[in-house]
Amino acid sequence: MNIQLPNKKGTPNSTPNIDFEQLVVVGANGSGKTRFGFNIEEKYLGKTHRISAQKSLSFPKEVSPKSMERAKREFFFGVYYEPKHEHLHVSQKTQNRWGNNPNTFLLNDFDKLLVYLHTEEYEESLAYKEGKIQKPLTKLDRVQKLWETVLPHRKLIKKAGVIETFPTGNQADSYNASEMSDGERVIFYLTGEVVCAPENSIIIIDEPEMHIHKSLIKTLFDLIEIERPDCSFIYLTHDIDFAFTRQNAIKIWAKSYVSNNLWDYEILNNEMPIPEQLYLEVLGSRKPVIFIEGDSSSIDYEIYEQVYFDYTLKPLGSCEKVIHSVKSFNEQNGFHQISSFGIIDRDRRQLPEIIKLNEKNIWVLDVAEAENLLLLENIIKSLASHMGKNPDDVFNEVKSNILSFFVDQLEPQIILHYKEILKRELYSLSNFTSKNIVDSLIEIESLYASIDKQKLYDNIKMEFEIVVNNSDYNSILRLFNLKNALIPQSKVCELIGIKNKEEYRKLVLTLLKKKDSTSNLIKTEIESRIVKNGT
Repeated sequence: MNIQLPNKKGTPNSTPNIDFEQLVVVGANGSGKTRFGFNIEEKYLGKTHRISAQKSLSFPKEVSPKSMERAKREFFFGVYYEPKHEHLHVSQKTQNRWGNNPNTFLLNDFDKLLVYLHTEEYEESLAYKEGKIQKPLTKLDRVQKLWETVLPHRKLIKKAGVIETFPTGNQADSYNASEMSDGERVIFYLTGEVVCAPENSIIIIDEPEMHIHKSLIKTLFDLIEIERPDCSFIYLTHDIDFAFTRQNAIKIWAKSYVSNNLWDYEILNNEMPIPEQLYLEVLGSRKPVIFIEGDSSSIDYEIYEQVYFDYTLKPLGSCEKVIHSVKSFNEQNGFHQISSFGIIDRDRRQLPEIIKLNEKNIWVLDVAEAENLLLLENIIKSLASHMGKNPDDVFNEVKSNILSFFVDQLEPQIILHYKEILKRELYSLSNFTSKNIVDSLIEIESLYASIDKQKLYDNIKMEFEIVVNNSDYNSILRLFNLKNALIPQSKVCELIGIKNKEEYRKLVLTLLKKKDSTSNLIKTEIESRIVKNGT
């Protein structure tokens, strides 16, 4: 389908044409997506079927069939005109279907949809009975098949003017479809609207994900598009996960509605070097972005969400993905003009490597891993005060416990650090410059011999022993890399009167969310342990 898009802000302003089968317009709430959709409908009024986000999902208990022509016209245009006034169907569609308020009108056409479905079912069945056609596959048959495919735990029963449903295998427990859940009703509604749309039409669906469980969305709209290969689909959404399910669709980022039918939007480039979902999510937020390790349930995300609330946070899993995504995203800065940064764990990195990472907008924790942030001095003292304990006494006891545990684990921790540094030294052997294998082997042997493996170990051991001798608590948190062990070994939960580590974590987040002097103190403490400009 080739259409003209709405007016695009620029110099000069333009109305680009686009050829598409599926188009996703994604943007934040208030960015003008609904107006964008109506602008397209208005241009192609006679062949566009738009389903608004504001719609009644009241499923009629029963309906009666009408003439086929009346049922079809009322469904598509909102009203039926006699043949001598046929031209009014298109010209009066905005008034009759949308109440002259196409951007905010509550679309209430579930009854018209069911009348059309039952009328067509009746007409086809009658034609079959009279021997005029082979056994038909009606529109209601198609809706039923698609609905039951998406919701295999439910079945539909078709009766005269009535739809019933029942749990699969329990037909005796059937009930009127008007009692279905919101999700079940909206799946029936969307499926019916699409099946009943005229041939070769443009189908515009506003907020297609509304009321539908995320696990069903991809299956539903894949099936819907397969059901109507003659139609072109336009989706208007703020849901990035939905946008990502339409993998073959052209994506448009709706930034804002300017005024007087003018939009600020961009047609996104499918060749972007970073993942499509990630790119859309960041663009839709309009904030600077921080890519982090872990996932949305990790302690990294939960803490940084409170500290960096003016940023979009995007968990990516591994530090390698964080580093790659910051690099890729910043390379596209001339297009989207959004700054991006990354935060990664220290993971036994040395200062020279941290400085190089900082130069690329990668920030590095000054503790071994994110969980160690929970044991920073001011965080422990804030929680102790909140629980009515003496903050200095609690912190001193925690410090003593952590120091003792560090001493117990000293040799294994030294070996872990030694392994990491040795690995990086050995990796450097691949940076030989010789151009043939004989010279390369000689160069590699020379480089390997130049690595003083004992000295590497001795330097690490000396660093650790200095930390112990000085009882340097902050350096222990920087060096001690033993996931899930430090909080239990610190005895901090018992000392402040909390059940376990999970409760301790929840209390930290609760205090962070308070937006008071305590939360500011905790945020400042966390910020101070993230290296942004290492020297």
